[in-house]
Amino acid sequence: MSAAVHNVPDGPVEPRGLPVEDVDLLFSKLNSFSSLALAVSGGADSLCLMVLFDEWRQRTGWRGSTEVLIVDHRLRAESAEEASFVVREASKRGLPVTVLHWVGPKPLANIQEEARVARYRLFAKRLSETGGQGLLLGHHLDDQAETFLDRLTRGSGVSGLSAMAADEPDGPEGLRLLRPFLGVRKLQLEASLMERGLSWCSDPSNKDEKYKRSRLRRILGLLEAEGLTPERIFQTSAHVRRARHALEVSVKEIAKRLLVEHPAGPVKLSLPAYRDLAEEFRLRLLGVVLDRVRGQRTKRRFSSVEALDNGLMSKDGFQQTLSGCQVRASEQTIWCWREPGRKAPPTLAPFTGGGIWDNRFRYKVPDACEHSDVQNRLFLGPLCDAPISRSAIIWPEGWPREVFDCSPVIWTDAGIALNHVASVSFEHDISDRCEDLELERLPNRVKLPGNHFDEDAENGEI
Repeated sequence: MSAAVHNVPDGPVEPRGLPVEDVDLLFSKLNSFSSLALAVSGGADSLCLMVLFDEWRQRTGWRGSTEVLIVDHRLRAESAEEASFVVREASKRGLPVTVLHWVGPKPLANIQEEARVARYRLFAKRLSETGGQGLLLGHHLDDQAETFLDRLTRGSGVSGLSAMAADEPDGPEGLRLLRPFLGVRKLQLEASLMERGLSWCSDPSNKDEKYKRSRLRRILGLLEAEGLTPERIFQTSAHVRRARHALEVSVKEIAKRLLVEHPAGPVKLSLPAYRDLAEEFRLRLLGVVLDRVRGQRTKRRFSSVEALDNGLMSKDGFQQTLSGCQVRASEQTIWCWREPGRKAPPTLAPFTGGGIWDNRFRYKVPDACEHSDVQNRLFLGPLCDAPISRSAIIWPEGWPREVFDCSPVIWTDAGIALNHVASVSFEHDISDRCEDLELERLPNRVKLPGNHFDEDAENGEI
């Protein structure tokens, strides 16, 4: 065993690990799953997760499928050996195991955050291949306290200070993240391993104070001596999470009531109704509108959203660009649409098969159309790049023409095959040869954004 794998905890160990009845309670919610993956690095937290989960499934007869996933970031010389250590421990228990590798050039700055992003991306890819329903993580009570403090230093609101959730249905990369140990102290997980005579790996970067997490860990020890324990922080984050949930439910109802969405992409809402809302609701609603119009969740600074809200509240005829969207206030209406900007949505040529266009629309070209003489002349792109005479378009009533600049249009070099912006007049109609051509707006699956953002790190949302 290398020096990286040892049996010495980071601090004094409590005499007792997790009792069986506590383990059964923590894992009981997993009975509804039939396929799970475990993220295991070899550290005490994740190794304990694997060991106790394995004991639980054997004790209770859980019949689901399991896979242990290890990410070798290749950032340290010991990473390959640590991955081998986890493979051996998983194999001893008859658990399938896969090592995922972060390949390509590594960042020179913000390494821990970039590694985290890469890790979740690798996990998501693997679960999409295997059909895994959720990813088990070893995050514990001390991690939760560190997350709370980290976000407190960044000026987070209720979205950030609610910290991590034990069950996060829409986590990074769309993963469902499960954290059964979120209310358990790290020392108790270490004690559970020591009671079984098991060793674990230690990452020296966890104690390197050039990383913020390491400094927060030291600060937590000082705060605990003054009565601000991880348990107290956990209680506070739970209170904040309930408040966050109430806000999100309210914003969903407000969005459902106020937003009017055209099938081609732009959104509008009543300006007087917007101004009647409380500030917290307005800020969150703006995030919903921007992300829906753009087709993806975008990180943005709170100060930018606040400036947009201030403009909408104080100026008629106000207009601003934010997150790839144009927002304009007329006398009675707020309009929001995808803007061409420096880089307009792509034009697909040849346009065949099926897929997603500009993160906003799903398309499908039927075989009959692909095998006709139309195939090599079929294009999908934004209206602003389509070879269409604006005078030939019958524009939708009640919408400014410019809000459709980035709406999707399907055309050929001879005429328009299908157009979701409006009815279009053209001489060479080929729609009779592509009757089943599909182009539709993706359903609204954007996760509700928070209202507070990291003002220190560029584009760093909390």
